[in-house]
Amino acid sequence: MSDAPAAVRTGGPSRTHLGEVAWLFLRLGATAFGGPLAHIALMQREVVRRGWVTAEEFVDLVGITAVLPGPNSTEMAIHLGARRAGPLGLVVAGTCFILPAMAVTLALAWIYVRFGRLPATAAVLYGTKPVIVAVVANALLVLGRTALRRARLVALAAAAGVAAWAGVHELAVLAVAGVFAALGAPR
Repeated sequence: MSDAPAAVRTGGPSRTHLGEVAWLFLRLGATAFGGPLAHIALMQREVVRRGWVTAEEFVDLVGITAVLPGPNSTEMAIHLGARRAGPLGLVVAGTCFILPAMAVTLALAWIYVRFGRLPATAAVLYGTKPVIVAVVANALLVLGRTALRRARLVALAAAAGVAAWAGVHELAVLAVAGVFAALGAPR
């Protein structure tokens, strides 16, 4: 099977592919809570199950987005949309993933400006913190099972985690880990 996206292999995105991309990323944009890591874990489950990419390809895409500046989950949505439906899929996925959060943010901003404060959110936010931690922990486990299949990679991830926890800048952690991973990568 070719490494080219389905849209490129077939001569262009079909309406079906664009519809699938639009529906998936609109739904994820409206229902995926917990931040970028949780979004990415949900994307992995959805796109690998649908056969858009393999689990290994997905992990490679996560690695690519990790070294790019900007919001990783949005970058993943855009990249996956392009993989599934070509350049138009890129635009559709990005737009559909961003629109729900933008609409909620706009509504909350309007409420804040109109009433001068957000209505009783302190208790709601207090209750959601443990749930968000659980969602992110689950996302780490899901991605970890796919990405960390060798003892060397587990050790590298642990060392990177310790370095990040110790306050080493994330770009330095990425650069050093990338060098070590490249040196030990199977040929």
